[in-house]
Amino acid sequence: MSKRKIFTALVSIGVGLCLGACQSGDDKVSQAQKDSPHVYATASDEQSPKDKQLQEYVESTPDLHRVRWKVCGDGKLSVTMNEEINKGCNETRNEPAKGFFQPAYVWGPVGEVKFVNKRHFTPSLQIAGLFVKSRGCVNLGQPGKENFYRVAEFTLEKNANLPKDAKSELITKEEKKEILNAVIKDADLELTSLKNFGVSSNGLIPTGPTCPTIEQWQKGF
Repeated sequence: MSKRKIFTALVSIGVGLCLGACQSGDDKVSQAQKDSPHVYATASDEQSPKDKQLQEYVESTPDLHRVRWKVCGDGKLSVTMNEEINKGCNETRNEPAKGFFQPAYVWGPVGEVKFVNKRHFTPSLQIAGLFVKSRGCVNLGQPGKENFYRVAEFTLEKNANLPKDAKSELITKEEKKEILNAVIKDADLELTSLKNFGVSSNGLIPTGPTCPTIEQWQKGF
C-alpha cells in the first residue's frame, strides 16, 4: 500500500469525523438559539459531532500499543542523533524531545517484539528491522490481519549483535483518542506535501511500503 493511499485513507477518516461538524460556528449558534432558546445555555456542554465520531472511531478499533526502543550504533545519518544528547543512539521518548525519536503505535493485541536482520547493499553492513506481532501500524488507518509488522529500521555493522532493547506498552483510552486525533491531522499535512511536492513532510521521497511484513521487507518491496 503506497504512502499516498495510506494518508488518503487517514484523511478520509478525518473527513468522516468532520461530517456534520464543519458547519459555520456562527450558523450553528444562530440556529440553535432559534430552535431551543432555553436549552442553548447547556449546548456547549454536549459532545460535538466531530468529537462524538472520533470517540466512535476510538471505541470501534482495537487497543493501541506504544512501541519504544533504544539502538546504539545505528549508522544512518540523522541530525536527530547527537553524542551530547543521546550518546549517538537511536532512542525514543514518549514526549517530544530534542535528539530523540517518536515511538511507534500499533493496533493490538501485541505479541512478540523482535529485531530481524538482512544484508545491506554493502558487505560490511546489515539492516535491522524492529518488528511487532500485531494488527498493523496505526498510520495504516485501520487494523489489518495479525502479522509481524516493521515499525522501525536501523543500519548496523555486519558483525554487530542484533539489538534487544525494545518493548511495547498498552496505552489508555484517553491517550489513544489523543494519538488517533493527532495521526489524522498529521496525515492531512502529509498528503498535502505529497500532492504538492511529491515528497514527505520531512522532505524525503517515500520508498517502499509503510509498515511492511517480514516477508515484504526481506523481498525489498
